[in-house]
Amino acid sequence: MSEHLTSNLLEVRNTLHHVLRQVDSNGDGYIDKDELYFLLDRVGTFKKAKWSNLHETLDKLLAGLDTNSDGFVDIQEFIDWVLLDTRASGTSQSLQVKHVFLSAEDEARMERIALFELESKENNDILVRAGLGELTDPKRLLLSVGSSSTQAYDAKGLTLSVPTGTKVANAGALQELISAIQRAGRTYEQILLINSIGYFVEPTDPALVALDELARRDPHGPAHRFNEALVKAFPKASMRIYNRAKDPGTKRYKFPQLSNDFSLSLTKACGLPMGVLDFHPDIIVDWGGSSYKVFIDGKRIGTEVMDANSFLCEGGILHRERIPQAIKEIECSVMALLEMEGLDTFMKKVLIAQTGKARELALSTECQS
Repeated sequence: MSEHLTSNLLEVRNTLHHVLRQVDSNGDGYIDKDELYFLLDRVGTFKKAKWSNLHETLDKLLAGLDTNSDGFVDIQEFIDWVLLDTRASGTSQSLQVKHVFLSAEDEARMERIALFELESKENNDILVRAGLGELTDPKRLLLSVGSSSTQAYDAKGLTLSVPTGTKVANAGALQELISAIQRAGRTYEQILLINSIGYFVEPTDPALVALDELARRDPHGPAHRFNEALVKAFPKASMRIYNRAKDPGTKRYKFPQLSNDFSLSLTKACGLPMGVLDFHPDIIVDWGGSSYKVFIDGKRIGTEVMDANSFLCEGGILHRERIPQAIKEIECSVMALLEMEGLDTFMKKVLIAQTGKARELALSTECQS
């Protein structure tokens, strides 16, 4: 199959999924008679053909579409019928898929591996040029403050993660992080805040901005929250934010950024939990909140939009019954991408590592049960 045709097939498949999700009024991932009637009516089927017994015909059509004889017609079966694509029905035989929710601690551990091991030379050079000393300095605490979570690492192996950040104000989680750091019994002369909090610094600012300075500029912002909590806990430490602002002209970061992207470790299978590591994946899918990225041999071969936050999560509830359908979509996408790359698909092992809001809901539910 040509690259152009495969690309078009993937586009049509994704479009059909989007349309059918809207048709699937009860969100159960299956098409019932009423939903099928609505779909066929919208595309003009009933205007083009005169059916003598509409309900009987719909029953026969639904029975014919139920290719796995489970008594239901799922969205994937319907799409396979529409596209007359037998390759998709063989996906489960061609790919071995393992889906896991990576814990916040797993993600933090992989971030630390990327920061201190995989990208150590580049990160060390950035710190030295900024006048902060070597990456291996045991007197430095790094806080990676993202939009909804914060990770803490140091050169001696500290790795922590809590659900608070620039957009999520959680005083209890921040205090939990500080208490855990204090329990480690380490003394820090330097605390460096990186990641999303650096967006609150101006492009005209230098590479390093004092945390209390940014707190004074915005008394209601995230810098103020972190400054209040950290000053009480580490009054003698120098606290600075690394500038993440982008140049208005070039739209690029004004300063080179420290690399602690957990997906770098993920694609190299570094730091995965033992049960996952034993799977020995050939292909890794990094599935976040709004999209997923597909990697093979550390190379990204595709990025697809899939808003798991809205499709799987609703009102603080994770709809686990929708997960198989979403995974099926990812499988089909991976198959198409592999074919575009001219790669064999037989018995390939695919690890789908999911984070984001669905992960938080899934793991919090498991903890409560």
